[in-house]
Amino acid sequence: MQRLFNLFLLFASVLGLMPLAVGAERWETLRAIHWVENPTNQTRPGSFGELGPYQFRQMTWRMHTQLPFSQAVNRAHADVVAVKHYEWIKRGLVRAGIDPSPFNIALAWNCGLGAVISGRVPTVTYRYAEQVTNLVESFQPRPKVATMESLGFGEASGVKFSLRPQVSPRFAIVMHGPRLVIGDEAPRFQLN
Repeated sequence: MQRLFNLFLLFASVLGLMPLAVGAERWETLRAIHWVENPTNQTRPGSFGELGPYQFRQMTWRMHTQLPFSQAVNRAHADVVAVKHYEWIKRGLVRAGIDPSPFNIALAWNCGLGAVISGRVPTVTYRYAEQVTNLVESFQPRPKVATMESLGFGEASGVKFSLRPQVSPRFAIVMHGPRLVIGDEAPRFQLN
């Protein structure tokens, strides 16, 4: 079932039927990879000869462009190659029936698509993928929170609730799939 859903996502994105959030997730993932790989934008080669904001190796660079490898330090060229490499990884994961989540894409970015598909991922790569995923989540917008008072409910409005005696109810309704949450915390609404 997951494989069928992944195929649907792939075709929907190719046909332009996916929401803009899908493209945003790609840029959030690439931004996070940049922050983990080369946060200070070093232009000298890494210990394995990798270059640029995404720390490309020469073989990976050659997969996606004819430009000289020295151009990997040019942010505009590096972004183009990063998008191509991201999409290449994503297609490979989908073909293998693996969810193309930011975590799995980061795994493949760090140790290679073949290692992820075969399940031979080093422990250090899992830590790398966790860092990338945490950054991706931090880049995503937070849900808006509204209080009962800001929505016109409260003592000033004259609206009172009584679910339990001597305890004022605490609840929130989450928009896009109404859900009533009752608890003892301050009332708030989360709008997605």
